[in-house]
Amino acid sequence: MAISLLIRLGATVVLFMALPSLVERWATYFQISPVFEGILAIVACFGACLPVLTIFQNSD
Repeated sequence: MAISLLIRLGATVVLFMALPSLVERWATYFQISPVFEGILAIVACFGACLPVLTIFQNSD
């Protein structure tokens, strides 16, 4: 369990570091308005949390 948690935390950290710059590049490339850029940033943060959140999918 501890190894799985560390792997998932590592994946989350990597995603938190990579997704904001990726969202910014996509917003510049596709010329997305700032409102939708903010929505994309929120979705990116939620997506970065998914590796850790999947640990709790079978818990009671």
